[in-house]
Amino acid sequence: MNFQLSDQTILHLSLINGVGPATIKLIIEHIARENLPQIYTYSASDFQACGIYFERAVKIVAGLKDRSLLDKELALIEKHHISWCAFGSSDYSSLLASIEQPPAIVYYQGRNLFNQNNAIAFVGARKADAYARLVVDKLVPPLVQSGWVIVSGGALGTDSFVHDKVVKLQGKTIAVLGSGLLHWYPASNHQLFHQIIQTGGMIVSCFPLQTQPIPSNFPARNRIIAGLSQGTVVVQAAAKSGALITADFAVEQGREVFAVPGSIEHGLHDGCHNLIAQGAKLVTTAHDILIELVGVQAVTEFQQDNQLSLPLSDVCPYEKAILEITLIATSTETLVSKIDISFDDLMVKLFDLNLQGKITQDMMGLWKRI
Repeated sequence: MNFQLSDQTILHLSLINGVGPATIKLIIEHIARENLPQIYTYSASDFQACGIYFERAVKIVAGLKDRSLLDKELALIEKHHISWCAFGSSDYSSLLASIEQPPAIVYYQGRNLFNQNNAIAFVGARKADAYARLVVDKLVPPLVQSGWVIVSGGALGTDSFVHDKVVKLQGKTIAVLGSGLLHWYPASNHQLFHQIIQTGGMIVSCFPLQTQPIPSNFPARNRIIAGLSQGTVVVQAAAKSGALITADFAVEQGREVFAVPGSIEHGLHDGCHNLIAQGAKLVTTAHDILIELVGVQAVTEFQQDNQLSLPLSDVCPYEKAILEITLIATSTETLVSKIDISFDDLMVKLFDLNLQGKITQDMMGLWKRI
């Protein structure tokens, strides 16, 4: 049985315009994997027998006759030292294989981490602020130290915070791109992508190598992020953030969804609050995440002192001023005007004090010392 030829047949099918994972899955379900190369002799009516409607069957027959599609892609794979695996192969992620309509082909650079099912995704706003970085700095290290692979989307903002943190910890991270691997996107993250590979991580795409990073690619990329992971943590997201698409896919795939709370005054947190209202697990520690994924006994080493917080006495001079001013209920705007601190930095301090139980925010959005 020549599984290499079967994999190449699946690769060829994936390169035919208008033929997606659902169609390829239909073919694989009707034909033994080792017999897939036989489809080069099929007529449109043969493909119709697999449940494929006539117009698409005609496209498949024409596409399979054009061997240059496959030959060009294989030449690029060899030239640029790209790795790839087909659905159903031993190298393919078992987590990804279990979702509805998994990608027929996954391309990757770096070490193959698909056989490690202890993977969790972190996603969030591209215009992430200092609070998002604080969240990443507190939640990611305990997970990396426990051997978890961290998955994200390689974008600016939250994704970059996540990948960069894992790289600095010498952990393993997977960046899933919305473009082909010959068009790393965004360009400003090229150095980070190289570092991911150098530290034993991987860059992943479900798109043919020369695919440009167009907007319509990113929902498919988000679906892969969720599919490669046992759960998805939404760090920071506005009400219509793309990160929420990833969370939706996670729900559809039967995976866990976690969300980090934030300010009710700050639009960047509205998406997280909506997720929590819909039943996502509210998290402020890595312990919260691991309890859901692996149970209590497996995470006894994580104590509640891992709580999302900053030692303000060590890192900022503003705690005393905030606590003095909030002896009476005070708005965020008033605090900004009275303390020489940026809005983003103030929000980090406020939420840290809130998580420490030193201040609270009422329904009017006013901060009050406890």
